Amino acid sequence: MKSLFDDAVYQEVIDRLSKLKENTPRQWGKMSSTAMVKHCNLVLSSSLGLAPRKRALMSYLFRKMAKKQYVYRSVYKKNGYTAPGFVVTSTNELSSEMTRLVQSIDQFRKAGESTYENRLHAFFGRLTAQEWGMLQYNHLNHHLTQFGL
Repeated sequence: MKSLFDDAVYQEVIDRLSKLKENTPRQWGKMSSTAMVKHCNLVLSSSLGLAPRKRALMSYLFRKMAKKQYVYRSVYKKNGYTAPGFVVTSTNELSSEMTRLVQSIDQFRKAGESTYENRLHAFFGRLTAQEWGMLQYNHLNHHLTQFGL
């Protein structure tokens, strides 16, 4: 499985992101390319916080099934559920959103795998560093694919 901690995978993501334009048509969903970039940054940025968010009851009930879907599968369902805190309603221009996303990706990688080993995820519970890297890649891949990249 691909992990955002791998140098070649990181470069692949950056290359794919660089091809995204404001008018790139989506293949499914409702978000514009700018909204998608902001959404991805919100999701990635949440993993950078020092204190994990409080775990919801749904996490305890469905985390094992969801973990298989979102961490260990590189293909997500189209038009899937988005947690309310990650729904984007307003955006800036694409270039500023893109800059923030690339900075978040770099910050995630710079923190390093040791930072994420056995770290608590708000929904999936404790994840290994490899699982964190796979989860972040899979989410970015899903949305880049949404825009044909």
